[in-house]
Amino acid sequence: MDKIYWGADAGLAAYHRSRFEEFKTSGSEAFEKACRAEDGRLKHVVSAEHLDLALLKIIHDTTNAARRISKIEPEFLKGLLRHTSVLNYFPQPSTRTFLSFSRAESKLGIQREEVRDLKTSSTAKGESDLDALRTQSSFYEGMVVRHPSDLYGHFTVWAMQNSRRPLHIFNAGSGTKEHPTQAILDHYTMEESLGEIDGKTIAFYGDCLRSRVIHSGARLLALHKEMTVYFVAPEHLQIDTETEDYIAQRGVTVHKIKTGIGELPSFVDVNYMTRLQDEYGAGSQSEKYPTNLVFTEDHLRMMPETSILMHPMPKREEIDPRLDYIDDKRIMLWRAQRNGMWTRAGTMAYVFGVDEQIRNKYTFLEKKMEKMMRPRR
Repeated sequence: MDKIYWGADAGLAAYHRSRFEEFKTSGSEAFEKACRAEDGRLKHVVSAEHLDLALLKIIHDTTNAARRISKIEPEFLKGLLRHTSVLNYFPQPSTRTFLSFSRAESKLGIQREEVRDLKTSSTAKGESDLDALRTQSSFYEGMVVRHPSDLYGHFTVWAMQNSRRPLHIFNAGSGTKEHPTQAILDHYTMEESLGEIDGKTIAFYGDCLRSRVIHSGARLLALHKEMTVYFVAPEHLQIDTETEDYIAQRGVTVHKIKTGIGELPSFVDVNYMTRLQDEYGAGSQSEKYPTNLVFTEDHLRMMPETSILMHPMPKREEIDPRLDYIDDKRIMLWRAQRNGMWTRAGTMAYVFGVDEQIRNKYTFLEKKMEKMMRPRR
């Protein structure tokens, strides 16, 4: 089932698969309930649909507080979760997400280990993904997971329901469907750059069909009022019906453009580029990036001074290489990566319950600094 390994024995695999199917078909409300503690607080961050503006504000405020504290009292942050351990489980390749989570954990004092090559794990001996998760829950308090399966977020939550020692799950990208922590960092970057997201216009360019970043990001944008979103891609890479319907039903004005970038940069607030997600297969189409979707110097010149250019990375041919040598505050490719480390620190602080401590500490330091700066009479 969708790149999840159920074990070598067909009979046993079918049994476990059927149990998972029961959970998967129980509905979105049951899934979200399984991701929350009894007090309603998220214990697993696996889907953008479980986030709301109130929680995003908590994470953003915690992010801002943590990055400022790190310049004044970094040892305070490192002492918060020194008895907490996390496994970074990345059977799918990653650079930015893996490293930013690892550094975020380090900032908070979390003990961390990693599994990146399944050839060195018991998977090579035939261990099922279910047993692997149960094993990992024996040793850690949290697990950051990147996996090629679209269903892995559901699968990990289901597995934790069937574990006597469940751990917290952070979805670092599951197949083509979900990448909630990327959506959080993109939301933070937009808010930091634009000041206000309500009423803004965003254009997603490239592989709208298979980009989990777009699917999760569009769902967070739908939390805001009077939003307009353009999906700019050829027909075979256009946005999926599920995502389009989800955001349209929540009041987002949706436009699908199949003729290229054109004049869009002259009036949109966010230009969001994506590469071809060709690791998920080409189907009947050629996997060559459309030349009319390459973001050029001319497009940069069109952009209003208040707009931004984003890309979740890695980038390939979708942005003119000359932009790499232009110092322009509207190009947010590299700033966003730094934001990724800190928003993941803010997200983990929330899940592990130390977010309020971080915000209170920063408030205390801020008042202390204000008092020190007052002129003596």
